Amino acid sequence: MDILIVVFLLALGIFLIILEVFFLPGITIAGIGALFFLLGAIYYAFSQLGHVAGFIAVAVSVFGSIGGLLWFMRSKTLDRLSLKADIDAVVPSSVGEKIHPGDRGVTLSRLNPMGKVIIDGQTIDARSQDDFIDEETPVIVLAVERTTIVVRVLNKDE
Repeated sequence: MDILIVVFLLALGIFLIILEVFFLPGITIAGIGALFFLLGAIYYAFSQLGHVAGFIAVAVSVFGSIGGLLWFMRSKTLDRLSLKADIDAVVPSSVGEKIHPGDRGVTLSRLNPMGKVIIDGQTIDARSQDDFIDEETPVIVLAVERTTIVVRVLNKDE
């Protein structure tokens, strides 16, 4: 009967370790319970069955925990629980095809370094090339990226 108690406590501790690692991440009641069950099984084996059974319980708890984790990782259970969908959506570009390098506009907000610019009647997210640009400052488009444009201050001689 003592051997059955030790086996039950070890099995319950190994089950709780698997539960803790894969389903309840962090230090939860399952992890603390696994520690108590495994230590309780080892203590019970040492106190009731002797030193040999105690060291066997230690070995079973260590190798059983590692083996249980490896077995669960290789089983098909994780494949059934994992998400297999691919996300192929793209963020719609707010930069119209009308905007090209060399176009001119005016800042609607301060670019430090990001802000809003109006070009050809379109309000677009913009990034300044290097410095901050105050609002209502004339700018020129240097580059068109996917969702933003890169601008710099328009010189008076341009």
